Amino acid sequence: MRPDSLYRLTAACLVTHELDSTLRQSGNPFAINTNVFASLDQQIFMWAHVPIVLGLVLLAEAGHRSTIRYGLCVFAVVHVGLHWFYRNQPVYDFSSLASWTLILLAGIFGAAYLVPAKAR
Repeated sequence: MRPDSLYRLTAACLVTHELDSTLRQSGNPFAINTNVFASLDQQIFMWAHVPIVLGLVLLAEAGHRSTIRYGLCVFAVVHVGLHWFYRNQPVYDFSSLASWTLILLAGIFGAAYLVPAKAR
């Protein structure tokens, strides 16, 4: 599979996973107590994405497309580990088959993108 396709599949799975996360009640695996802090944690989780997306847009405008692709694919792989680490937390809300499929596919496609073209 071509690197462009692997990157696009990685990005598509991550964006769809983000949509999935907006449907979750807790929405944030880092919450201490969802009954008390859910609203604040959801706001922090949402607003933390603004500088991330802004940084991606600015890098893309500056012509650093390969840096963005590489970073997103590395993140997709690390992201699987983060979900695995937090999977047993009481506030973890991504245990459905659909959520794990998106998480794992993003990681798999991201890892495949990171493999040098000669090794594919």
